Amino acid sequence: MFHRVQTKEEHFVFEQFWGDFCEERKIQFIERNLQPERFLLIGAENRYIGTVECAKYEHPHESNSEYFYPFSTHPTIIKERKWKRIYEIGKFSIERQFRGQGYFKRLVVILFIHALETKATAYITVVTKRMYMYLRFLGFQMHTLDKEFKINEFVIGVPIMIDAYEGIKHLYSIKEIRDVIKMNAHAMQLLRGNDNKVMLT
Repeated sequence: MFHRVQTKEEHFVFEQFWGDFCEERKIQFIERNLQPERFLLIGAENRYIGTVECAKYEHPHESNSEYFYPFSTHPTIIKERKWKRIYEIGKFSIERQFRGQGYFKRLVVILFIHALETKATAYITVVTKRMYMYLRFLGFQMHTLDKEFKINEFVIGVPIMIDAYEGIKHLYSIKEIRDVIKMNAHAMQLLRGNDNKVMLT
């Protein structure tokens, strides 16, 4: 389903994938996080087909998300940073030829696992308007921090914050995603042992 990036070679593969996506969308390749946790999405025949990255949101100057939107100056984030474990989601991509084939479910399962492992309380990110509308269609409870803005002539961005606990519950409530979660032994073990007792049926 996915592979945690660890070796220098795997980081190189990850950056190639993300670089191709940046070129496709004409967005800047930003690398400011010092210790991100990276994942490569695996498709058929154990082929890498996508990427996602999570990083603790602590120092704005080390944040990729901060490059696109000033989260650190937003009143909600200023308040939340005092008592929450906030992470940022970035470098979320699927190769063009594999889009629309259900692989999005696997990418969100990575985030599901990450939230349980780190006991994250919230996630911030700038999503494309298209992704924003899709997340709304799925019923995600997102805190939209500001109005949409133009990243470039091809991409419209929307800054959002997602409550991790509510996100976990919602993901598990969607049958197609729940089915994928149940196929992952590590995810199920984390669910059984989590502090919040999000034991979902």
